Amino acid sequence: MPSPNAKSLPIVRKLERPMSPPKGEDASVTRTKLAPPEPASRSSSHSSAIPKSKRRPGRIFKNPVRSSSSRSSRSSRSRSGPYDRPSNSPRPGTSRPHTPRRMLSLIEALPVEIIEQIFLHSLNLNFPRASPFLSRALSGEHIYRALILLAFWNDSLENPRSKAIDRLMVPLEYVPLKLDERAILQEAVFKCRWCTMERVRDQVPTMQILTIYRRWINAGIVMPEEEQAAFEKFIVRKDDSVRVFHGKGPPMKELASMPPEFFQLAPNALKGIHEYELHVTPMVTSELHCLGVRLTVNLPALDLCQFPSHLLRGRSNGFLPEDVAFLEMLRMTSCNWTPQSSLSPSTLTKVDRKALNEGIQNAIRHQNFNAMLSLLKIDEFIFRYKAENQGRGAYYTIPPEHFLAVTRTGRDKPHLNLAFFEALLRASAESLPSWSSEITKWTVDNMELAKENPSAYNQINGKFARWLSNFLLRLPAQVEYAHGFPTGQLFCCGQLDIMDLEGCRFVDEVLEPFCEPFGNWLMESSFRTEDYWLKKFGPPLPP
Repeated sequence: MPSPNAKSLPIVRKLERPMSPPKGEDASVTRTKLAPPEPASRSSSHSSAIPKSKRRPGRIFKNPVRSSSSRSSRSSRSRSGPYDRPSNSPRPGTSRPHTPRRMLSLIEALPVEIIEQIFLHSLNLNFPRASPFLSRALSGEHIYRALILLAFWNDSLENPRSKAIDRLMVPLEYVPLKLDERAILQEAVFKCRWCTMERVRDQVPTMQILTIYRRWINAGIVMPEEEQAAFEKFIVRKDDSVRVFHGKGPPMKELASMPPEFFQLAPNALKGIHEYELHVTPMVTSELHCLGVRLTVNLPALDLCQFPSHLLRGRSNGFLPEDVAFLEMLRMTSCNWTPQSSLSPSTLTKVDRKALNEGIQNAIRHQNFNAMLSLLKIDEFIFRYKAENQGRGAYYTIPPEHFLAVTRTGRDKPHLNLAFFEALLRASAESLPSWSSEITKWTVDNMELAKENPSAYNQINGKFARWLSNFLLRLPAQVEYAHGFPTGQLFCCGQLDIMDLEGCRFVDEVLEPFCEPFGNWLMESSFRTEDYWLKKFGPPLPP
């Protein structure tokens, strides 16, 4: 195969011919005019070893040698690509300098389709970082889509091949990943700049449809003809008015792992045909009910191994609205807001509590109430429902420093300041630092503000402060009681225990007559799941 630079060789030879000096001038003089003089030591050594007439010509068009710092900075800039930085990192403001064209490596010279297959088989996200050419070749939306589906869809290794699933996973030649492989890929994907909330959200319906194909259609469940049309419309996301479907099929695979006691009550669980119901909550979960043996398998739309630490910490300037939206979308679509069935194959999500608490401090410091609320919900749910705490009450606490941070920040907006303090109280009232003089002063200041300026907002602050001043005196007894009886905490998942004596006092002294008792806040979210399932077909409706 001819060299890419073959056409330039005649030009190089032409330029390499020594120029004949003008008549009447010495050759050495002409050479001095064309190039700077060489060092004395070098010229003397060459003149003694090689005659001037036989001296070999030097390298033509040799680039000047740059310093190591300039080379490293140019290299880092040229390697900058969509795989380089976490999704919430700001883009650098410097522009990429012009670099000369170079020869392609053997891998870069391959067709793009083959490069894509090499990348998707290796799943090494350092591969696109090897060169700007590979970064551009592997920065298509179809590549991002395949990586997101591989990272966030939980599929078992023993599942058979399916034409429908292979078609949905194009251009990937799909093979299910092991849990540890998927966790590593998921962590790497989160660190990529292209991994945005919008891109992940757009693939959640596809993941849920893949799950329905795998656990309903490919499992051999047959539906009544009258439901088939509604089911097909739901699968292609044209109509979601029907979300419960019925069918009959062989025993589901979870029945084989049930304990012996189960088969004493249901001896025919592994035999014959069973009746099933499929309950789908778009963008959230698919529940498979086996009616004959009364078992339910919960299948989250998105399977989250761990919340990304950089998203929990936030940015140096706080949290952007898209950061909070990303957290809420991950929390809701992965079902990290409701207890899972014991037969759920979903991964129990992990969280870096150190990074999360740093994020809460960051949210308080920058007065981002929504970010703090999302982080509190994530932390409490995962703590209360993680594997070692399931089936028993867990005494949940948060760092007392969060309360102190609220008393030091945002005092110029008393009502917002109270909202921050109240949210921390709903997370864990028993974590209040009763020994803190700052908490006492904050309480007194709010009561004085209600007296000096008895506006509606200030009156609410004053009522809360008066209740808090009395609660701080009873707090040691409340902590001792909750330690021995964890379900006796004043708040659980943000919900007030109105049957408890302290709960009754909170309702009488703080909430009544204008506010209702607080409910479970884990189910509350700014992420509207119903907005993203249906595809928008045809022209937009007139206003």
